[in-house]
Amino acid sequence: MKVKKEPWRIAVGVISVIFIIFMWIKNDIISIYTTMPKEQIVPLIATTVAVSVLKVAIITAAILLVKRLIKKVKDK
Repeated sequence: MKVKKEPWRIAVGVISVIFIIFMWIKNDIISIYTTMPKEQIVPLIATTVAVSVLKVAIITAAILLVKRLIKKVKDK
């Protein structure tokens, strides 16, 4: 079974990668890591990634909702 590649999936993937990189640069994550105690680095990385993934999930849900609404309007 061949999986159909939809443009919105590619767009969400690109947006998520750009967003995660932007969040890390914005927070100047490298300087934060070098100045904080070693036992706090892993939780900070996990939190940063989790928040980024949550934001991307919200964006994806919004895109799917808009896509569904557009389809309903077209079908009428």
